[in-house]
Amino acid sequence: MHVGWRAPPYGGARFCKEEQTMGHSVRTMIEMSAACLMFVAAVTVGLMLFQSGSAALKWTYESNQMADPNIHSTLSPLAGDGSVSGAVVLQSVAQIRDIGVELVVNGTVYPPDLEKEDVRLSGIQVNGRYKPFYQRGQNGELTRVVFTSI
Repeated sequence: MHVGWRAPPYGGARFCKEEQTMGHSVRTMIEMSAACLMFVAAVTVGLMLFQSGSAALKWTYESNQMADPNIHSTLSPLAGDGSVSGAVVLQSVAQIRDIGVELVVNGTVYPPDLEKEDVRLSGIQVNGRYKPFYQRGQNGELTRVVFTSI
């Protein structure tokens, strides 16, 4: 590299030719500054993504807390006339402890604490159709399901 003195074309002060080109230390400083700036930008974007993800999880948790656990989505009432088969009624009676509400099938009451050994299912026709009627409490919780044969 040639280092020498020359006069500027406009007649000003003399300066070193080495000063015209960017030195190694200046170039390193600019590269390190750019790297630091990119690191700070990446950390900022990551923090913003973390906060938005956390807000979405919080919103989902609060929405699920407000949802009524007794209401379950089903397609059967929308697809037909709302009636169910006798097999569905038998399955409901078999799962009465899980359902936790009183079932009434053609006037026969099945309490929620019914033991499986005490269940008498002879009055339920497997091939028959039943119309369910759902009774709810003041807060909207399911309290009783009444199945009436069609």
